[in-house]
Amino acid sequence: MVQKRTIGLIGFVAVFFLLGVSGYGQDMPSGGLVRLVNCSLNEGTTMAEAVNWARNAPRDDTDASLIFFRQAIFTGAFQASSDFTIASYYPSYGEMVSRVGARGALPQNRVRPGRRASDLFTCDPSSARLNRSRIVNPDSDGFSGEGTLMSSRLCRLNEGASVADAYAFAQGIARNFAAGGDNSLMQVVTREHGPVGERVAGRGVALLTVPATPEGFASRRDLQAGGLRALQGLTLPMACDYPAMWFTHAVHRAGN
Repeated sequence: MVQKRTIGLIGFVAVFFLLGVSGYGQDMPSGGLVRLVNCSLNEGTTMAEAVNWARNAPRDDTDASLIFFRQAIFTGAFQASSDFTIASYYPSYGEMVSRVGARGALPQNRVRPGRRASDLFTCDPSSARLNRSRIVNPDSDGFSGEGTLMSSRLCRLNEGASVADAYAFAQGIARNFAAGGDNSLMQVVTREHGPVGERVAGRGVALLTVPATPEGFASRRDLQAGGLRALQGLTLPMACDYPAMWFTHAVHRAGN
């Protein structure tokens, strides 16, 4: 595994909180924030051990509302340097600043007895970024289990196209899949802060699809292989890469 400088679990977590949802055809919602950071398993550590540690870590109201470990499956160059991404969800900037600040001030957060995150995995602070996520289909099947397969697709808006155009396009895809019998959760994600790589600021967009179960992921892909035309009746406002594939592990949900 690639070794990097260690950061705490909360210090640079990734967050996509899904708020301000709207129905098809309505205005694009404001959405919520997501901070992301890429991590590598330490030598001898398994993904299952890292997930188990995170699920059993002490939690309180200074934690993110949701935390997921997104394990790389088919993600191209990402896997040359990292094994998974930590995604932590907050409803707003105010909540994020308040919770992260309060957690950093806790003495037990600085010295915690027993196994620590740094004993299991190492995260790269230079990869930390803050995104905004908007739910495309609020009436989707959602994701409430312990883990599922998901996909992410990086796109670049065409000249003259806007994020609102990308959102309307994603709504059309969701409608076409729903007509074919699949109602998987879809999200449109844009960058707020952090490294942008080769994407042009203001033109980078990501489309995320999170089926409720791994079987639902397979069924959705088989629908396309069987002839479902996801782009029927739609005009493309952007150019997109092939989708990356992840297994997302739910490690914390507030109230659970």
